[in-house]
Amino acid sequence: MTGVGVRGREDARQGWRDFRWLWGGQSVSLVGDQVLMLALPLAATQALGASAFDVGLLAAAVKLPYLVIGLPAGVWVARVGLRRSMIGADGIRALAVLSVPLAGFAGVLSFAHLMVAALVTGVCSVFFQIAYQSYAPLLIADSDRLHAANTRLTFSESMALLLGPGLAGLVVGLTGAVRAMLADSATFLVSMVTLLLIRHRAAPVPVVERGPVWQEVGAGIRFVLQQPLLRLIMASGLVYNLGIAMYMAMVAIFAVNHLHLSPTVFGLAVGLGGAGFPVGTLLARWLTRRFGIGPTLGIASVPIVAGLATTVCAFGGYAAVMVSVGTFVYGAGSGAFKTNALTIRHLVTPDHMSTRATAVHRFVTWGVMPVGAVVAGLVGDRFGLRVAMVTSVAVVATCLVPSLSKPMRRAKSLTRTAAA
Repeated sequence: MTGVGVRGREDARQGWRDFRWLWGGQSVSLVGDQVLMLALPLAATQALGASAFDVGLLAAAVKLPYLVIGLPAGVWVARVGLRRSMIGADGIRALAVLSVPLAGFAGVLSFAHLMVAALVTGVCSVFFQIAYQSYAPLLIADSDRLHAANTRLTFSESMALLLGPGLAGLVVGLTGAVRAMLADSATFLVSMVTLLLIRHRAAPVPVVERGPVWQEVGAGIRFVLQQPLLRLIMASGLVYNLGIAMYMAMVAIFAVNHLHLSPTVFGLAVGLGGAGFPVGTLLARWLTRRFGIGPTLGIASVPIVAGLATTVCAFGGYAAVMVSVGTFVYGAGSGAFKTNALTIRHLVTPDHMSTRATAVHRFVTWGVMPVGAVVAGLVGDRFGLRVAMVTSVAVVATCLVPSLSKPMRRAKSLTRTAAA
């Protein structure tokens, strides 16, 4: 075997070892995110007597940075470097979250403090997510192994969604909302340590059109719009997230007020159905080998729509079962869809465009979520909960058009585009 071949095999093994550190740290951090989602609003209400409007402001503060700095953040991450951006984001998030229980212990916690902590955490999350979604291809160049890596990342996300709320509820119940944020701070530190243990060292991703930030943002937008598969995935993600935001905003009220399920029964039904997410993630590799990476994306979009429709059509004594089955079917499709969508984006995006393309995708697909929640509320108030839920599913169903389009069906296998 040639020296180049041996070196290539060793680099591949080291890349996989580094990926395991990335995967392990992020798996812990994802559970911490679930704790934060529960503990932050409860800290506001339990410790400070905050109103529902105040809680809404906190939720908006966490997501607002995606709209405000989402596009230029991709350029800044490319200039600083992916690993350094993630380490810095984790460290600052850990301190921001830690400041809340420390202020609580000192008796000086205020709502303004919570808002600042939420904003800082949200800003850091923007930088972390852009760098994180662009990092795996630098560690793993092989297309098949990259898909396996993305399967693991999506599986961890699925398990966090499945088990995280229960673990978060347990932690908050045992320690209280303010003290529970100590645990969340610790998860960010764990993620930071695992990133420090990664041996791969890369210079900041080279930027071809070095110039003003908005000029580079424009280059990222043009790149995404000129790539058929990226354009289709972004269009699919836009309508999918718009509809899901509408659905999530109304589903709990719909289940309790219209289906007459108790909050406990509804939570149990959704929790049991949530097992579909990791199942779909694990099925993604088999489906991809059987049908191809692009066709699997289209196949996965069908159970997404069918699962949501099953929940919306729930009735009478079958309501809890239909909600659980619908959630499972939706989750299975979503797990496979997310895995392949992320892998396609990785494969067709060269390294020098990775952070900017990710930033554009996040800005468009996540930026519509607040809009979806507002639209759902307006439709629900004007026409009723059932109409709002049906509308949400109809919006999600439009993702079938780009997902099942001819370019996506033809993309059965893709080769990694590593450089410009």
